[in-house]
Amino acid sequence: LAGHLLEMLRASPGTAATLQLESIPLLDGALETTRSGITSSLYPANSQAMTAFENLNQVIDTPQFPLLFDPQTSGGLLTSVPAEMGDRCLAALKDLGYTHSQRIG
Repeated sequence: LAGHLLEMLRASPGTAATLQLESIPLLDGALETTRSGITSSLYPANSQAMTAFENLNQVIDTPQFPLLFDPQTSGGLLTSVPAEMGDRCLAALKDLGYTHSQRIG
């Protein structure tokens, strides 16, 4: 997720994002797996993106943070819409069956 977000931000100079970690949907067992120290073999390379976080010292120890760099969920994870369209977009996604869709930032 962090890699996808950074690609979006780099493609739009002058932009930034604020994530709400507690709003990010997680796969069952993901937190337990990460807490036990199990990560993907690609985690070390993906986690280099941590340097882009301005508040790294505030979030690095949160349980959800390492999951932002897990490559196992790669795909169309993010979209950006104008804030005033967020609720309508989210409702449309859920109506289409994407029930885990969330506003995360």
